[in-house]
Amino acid sequence: MADATPAITMTSVSLPRYLSRPTFREVPKQNIAAVAPELADTPLTYIRDGLECLGPDMLQVLAGVKAEAAPNVLPKELSVVINDLSSDMPTHMLAVYSRQVPAAAKRRVKLFPTHNIVLASHCANLPILQQSNPTSPEKAGESITIPIVPLCIPAPEVFPQLSTFLYTKRIDYLLATVLSCPVPPALYTEDPTSERVRNALQQCASKLATLAPAHILLTRVMVVNGLWRNVCALGISDEKLWCAMDVAWEILLHALAISTGKQLL
Repeated sequence: MADATPAITMTSVSLPRYLSRPTFREVPKQNIAAVAPELADTPLTYIRDGLECLGPDMLQVLAGVKAEAAPNVLPKELSVVINDLSSDMPTHMLAVYSRQVPAAAKRRVKLFPTHNIVLASHCANLPILQQSNPTSPEKAGESITIPIVPLCIPAPEVFPQLSTFLYTKRIDYLLATVLSCPVPPALYTEDPTSERVRNALQQCASKLATLAPAHILLTRVMVVNGLWRNVCALGISDEKLWCAMDVAWEILLHALAISTGKQLL
């Protein structure tokens, strides 16, 4: 449930008690048809289940991509070196940037290779991507050419965490990444209202508060907040992802309350 009631107020930061969920719309069928015509009439859940199986291998291919764009120029296409041929080739290069740039600063654009079907099947607010089916090179170290797609999101700095999750659907990995510590599986697999889960959450928050001072905890809060803003902007309605964000937010708010001596409302 949406709740804008402040949970913790620090010197210049007021944090909401819960991360609100916008009203989501279904991923438009034409978005799927545009990138994979053969899947146009396939149920979205089936597509996502299939990608969950293939995702880790596809992500491994992305990790081996090497690309360099000329400074101050964003071409329509980019030649990239492929060092892993174990799964599908990337179809696009995302040029990720934020609209919020200080007046005196230069806009920074970061490049991320991706597969159009992964984005199209999860992001309801994403514009239709063009079809792209690059042929796999004959051997590692050769290049392919893929189109560049500008993508404006609120927090480009946490896009890697979001992208990795969409490929792996690993709640444990996402939580460990944003919190910098492992999280007991009970916190995202069991009834959140149970006494066992409440105790586990409090223990996890207490441990986090001893490991990191308040300003570091606040930095991690901002990471989760950036992830949440990106998810809302892209229109991603994935229960595992929202569960991960809710758990991270709850742990961090409790840890901050312990660290600062403030009462969590």
